[in-house]
Formats: sequence, structure tokens, C-alpha cells
Amino acid sequence: MGGEEGNDMAIKINDSDVLAAELRKLLELGATERVSRNRCFDKFSTPFGRRLFAYYRTCMSLKKEIEDPKRDHRIKMTKGRGDNFLLEIINEPISYRRTATLPAEVRAFFETVIHEKKAS
Repeated sequence: MGGEEGNDMAIKINDSDVLAAELRKLLELGATERVSRNRCFDKFSTPFGRRLFAYYRTCMSLKKEIEDPKRDHRIKMTKGRGDNFLLEIINEPISYRRTATLPAEVRAFFETVIHEKKAS
């Protein structure tokens, strides 16, 4: 029994690593091409693919919220558990806070988004 649990844990860790790497690639692709579930149905038709696309949609939603010129958010990125990080979007005048735990592989993507927002 103990060996099976160890293998399951190794598969979950490896699955998370693959998911994070694929998500980073998808975000890079999304910067130059339109990514949709219909266009890439074969890639997103598996349980892994559906999970990947859900993460992608969440990241794009966060990006859109950060870039929104009508909102004056404060963005915080802090260390999360393991290799993850926390991304917080805070707007104190309206008591709004959105927090997402994301894999470290997409941190550079959000650092770029935040830097570009500050530059504009």
C-alpha cells in the first residue's frame, strides 16, 4: 500500500509540473494568437486539457483585470506554498480583493503585465 501512495504522489507532483509548464507555454502563445477551446479542441478534450484551459482562462481574467484602465488596483505578489505564489488584486476604496494561487512558472508573465500597466 505505501508504495502505491508514493507513486500516486509522484504522479500528482509530476502532473502539476507539466500543468504549470504547459500553462506558461499557453500564456506565451496567447500573447500572439487567439487561444480558444474550440480551435484547440483536441488539446483541451482530455481532463488534463480541460484543467489546463480553466487555468488559462483564470490567468487571462486576472490579466484583463490588472490592465483595466478604469480601475486603480494595487497588485501584490507574494510567496505561496511550495513553488506557488499568491497574486492579490486590491482596491481599498471599494473593499475589493481578489486572490489567486498560481504556479511559479507564470510569475514572469504577471510581472510583465504589471510592469506594462505601470508604464502606461
